[in-house]
Amino acid sequence: GIHRRTIHALSNRVAPRAMSAAHARAEEDKPGATPARMSVRIAGRSMPAVVAAAVYSIAWAVMSSGLIFLNNYLLRDHGFGYPMMLCSMGVTSSWVISFALVKTGRVTLKHEALITRRWYTRHIVPIGFLGALSLGFGNYAYLYLSVSFIQMLKAAVPAVTMCVMYTAGLEQLHHKTLTGVVIVTLGTMIATYGEVKFSMIGLLLMMLSELSEALRMAFYQYLLGNLKFDMIEGLYVMGPASLVFLWLGIAVFELDEFIHNDGAYIMLEAPLYFLCAALMGFCVNYLSLAVVSAMGGVGFKVMGQAKNAAVILGAMVIFGNPVTIIQGIGYLTSIIGFYVYQKGKIEVQALEAVTHSHGR
Repeated sequence: GIHRRTIHALSNRVAPRAMSAAHARAEEDKPGATPARMSVRIAGRSMPAVVAAAVYSIAWAVMSSGLIFLNNYLLRDHGFGYPMMLCSMGVTSSWVISFALVKTGRVTLKHEALITRRWYTRHIVPIGFLGALSLGFGNYAYLYLSVSFIQMLKAAVPAVTMCVMYTAGLEQLHHKTLTGVVIVTLGTMIATYGEVKFSMIGLLLMMLSELSEALRMAFYQYLLGNLKFDMIEGLYVMGPASLVFLWLGIAVFELDEFIHNDGAYIMLEAPLYFLCAALMGFCVNYLSLAVVSAMGGVGFKVMGQAKNAAVILGAMVIFGNPVTIIQGIGYLTSIIGFYVYQKGKIEVQALEAVTHSHGR
């Protein structure tokens, strides 16, 4: 009985994300969401859970990688040097599509009675602010660092997240998770040392992005607890809060230069590219939630690391990003640390489940 409850508890440590592949990560360490057990409905048809998980995972990996390459091309090669404006397109499309689905009755809001103006201000606005910071800083980093190096730096997310969660009193230290974080940090330092096109500004922007994302996850867990939104409902509820702060950042940092340099003309030179970036942003947001729902938080993290490795190789081929042997060693070290960290997390969750079952 205890063993079955432990396994059941391990599959229930998930929750939603409301914008960028950044929303799913906030959910991964939260209880309440369960992976699909029997079947998932896709395009109106019932599909076995394993097949659904594979379909969602492949679609998310392809779409997410494609969006990274497209954004990098628009920011650096096409000359559209307005990172916040670019990432706001994906958030905007996500909210507009979810808004349309809700207002036409295609999606029913399960928590509509809960969402008052005061509740939204206290619970959602701080999460939206930190999400906007994470997206803004993260996109600006692409102006200074190579795609490959940025994916390597993303391996440090568990280290930053654990530090923030522990400091906030939301997570207890475990010897394996701590060991994993130390290994990840060491690997990141090695990869940074081996970077050919190193930029301190880019590194700081990426670290600020990861810190903002970790704080967003901590706020999400602290403010919303076990509350869980459906995929479309999450985008509908969270989107406006993030958009307000993104638009504020655009007005302060990008709008004058955008007008002065005829940024609209740059967009009109390749309108389909920008339309694709907006629609792909929605697809990535939706699919990231679908993968978490179908595979669980640990599965999503593993898929994320595999996708990052594919992006590194793709960037070497498409953009000619150099990857040194030292960087390769550093990234491999980070992957090992990630494995140790995840194993420690599973053990902690299993121990908590057993303790909880004994307390009943």
